[in-house]
Formats: sequence, C-alpha cells, structure tokens
Amino acid sequence: MLRPSQAAFPRHAWVLVVFLLWACARPSEAIIFYSTGDVNHNTAAPTGSFEDSGWQYGVKYGSFLGTIIGAQYVITAQHFGTQGTTLVHSGIFNGGADVVYNIDAAFNGGAGYHDIAGTDLRILKVQELFPYYAPIFTGTLQAGLTLVTHGMGGPRGAEILVGGDLQGWEHGPADGTPRWGSNTIQSVIPSAIGDLIRATFSADGTTEEATLSVGDSGGGVFVNDSGIWKLAGVNYSVDGSFDTNAIVGDGSEFNAALFERGGLYQGSDAFGWSPAPAGPSSMYASSVTGNAATIMSIALVPEPHSALLVMTALATGGLQRRRVKPQA
Repeated sequence: MLRPSQAAFPRHAWVLVVFLLWACARPSEAIIFYSTGDVNHNTAAPTGSFEDSGWQYGVKYGSFLGTIIGAQYVITAQHFGTQGTTLVHSGIFNGGADVVYNIDAAFNGGAGYHDIAGTDLRILKVQELFPYYAPIFTGTLQAGLTLVTHGMGGPRGAEILVGGDLQGWEHGPADGTPRWGSNTIQSVIPSAIGDLIRATFSADGTTEEATLSVGDSGGGVFVNDSGIWKLAGVNYSVDGSFDTNAIVGDGSEFNAALFERGGLYQGSDAFGWSPAPAGPSSMYASSVTGNAATIMSIALVPEPHSALLVMTALATGGLQRRRVKPQA
C-alpha cells in the first residue's frame, strides 16, 4: 500500500472502518482540540468568524453524524454501515427541540441509501421534509483554506510523551456529545476511495485547531466561500496506529492525535511498523466537492411526490423556520 500522498489507499491513514473492528470492545471517540481538554469546549453552535459554519445542518445517525443536503436528503459515510431507521435533527443543532425523521427504506430501489461509486460517501433519504439544508462547495479546494469539522463523542485522553516531551493525546473515552473544531486544508490527495481532503493537527494552527478520532466518521467538513460556509467533505479517517516500539504483539500500540510524530512508530502488527515521520498526524475527509455534480443530481432533483410535498409545505409555512440557503 502507498502513503496518503500517493495515488492509492493510504498506508498509514488506517481508515475508520478498520478502527470499527475493535469499536465493539472500545468506546468511540470524537474531535480532539490542541488548546484544551475541556469536555464542554465547542459543544454549542459556533459564533464569531465561525458562525453558521455548518453546525445547524448536523443530524445524528445512530452513533455518528450526517449533514442535511436537500429537502429530504442527508450525506454521511458508508464504512460504519447502517445505523437504524431514523435520523435526529437534535435541538443542539437546530436551537429548539429534537426532531425525528424516518429514513425512506424504498429509496434507490429499496436499498434505503445511495452510495456514490468509488467513494465512502452515502446519501440517505427521509420521508419528511427538512427545514433547510447545506449549500455544497463547488469551487477549488486549495491548500490554506480554513475548514470547520463536526464529530460526536469524547475529548482527548492521556498525554503522549516522548523523551519527556508532550507530543499529543490519546483518543479518550466517548461521551456522546457533538463538537466542532477547525483546521487548515493541506492538500487533496487521490486514493482508492476517491479524493481525500487532508489537514494536519498543528501546534501553530487555527484558533480552534482540532483533528478527528474514532466516532467522528460521517460528520461534515465546511469551508467559507465568500462569506457563506459550504459543505466540502465528510469525515473519513486519521493517521494511525502508533507505538513506542516496533515489536509485534506486545499490545502497546495506541491511536492518538499528535502534533508531533517523531520518535514514535506508525503502522500495525498486521502490516508492520515503521519510524513515524517528523511532524503532525493528519485527518482525512472524503471530498464532497469532487462529487458535487453526482450528489446534487440525487439530492436536488425531487421525485414527483417529493416535489408535491415541498410545494405543500411552502404553502402551509412548513419550511419557514429558517430560510433555505441557495445551492452553489
């Protein structure tokens, strides 16, 4: 296998589907911040320069998140499988009460979802109507763009020390709380599951510098386009696993958010261990932007009965809780 920067499946970005093999025995975790381990940090809608940066479009899908992208559609990740028959637009996202939506099991010929071929992206359809939905970013995903990401789980865990120096934190225990954080796009890399947005966990990064851990899969990644935050990706994976040595089978490996990997080993017992390169670990998100045309052809072209529902809802004020933002 090749490294993330090369054109195939990431060697050291051990995908969350792999993490989920042991998720049954270990709680899932979520967004980890560089600046704080406060469990209450960024658990409410962002304000200031990050206001309206996608938080309002989040929905809970079992133990994971999705993002509303159409009057009846949500986008999430494939690799954690189906998570029940409902979606919840939680009050923490909409500013009011929890609203439950029923997934349309007849969608896509009875599959109940529509997977975007060659990617980890999955679209779900609900039977009811959402009050608003996220615009999709169709511009160029350039290095240096600030992103905001959303996940659900717990804060950072134990410190990772190498030679007495702090280099990051282990993935901590889950608490089921949605959080948001920011980062900076470093690159967009090709892989066996489509283009991936890559961002590093830097000590000198954004004001709300954060990265992902297990349980963040499916959450939305947003970028600012001329003052409007638009959906650009869906959380997919992180670098890992790590160890303090290259011994196979000693049980000392761990998963962590690292602002410095130097002095550690990266890999797995199954595929071997290599000295980790100096520098921070990375997070990866499936590119929504790179698949925008396909996604919008599914989520923005209502079926005949859906169009009737939309017109009825408009006539009765059913979509007036919040203005539907225009698509790019």
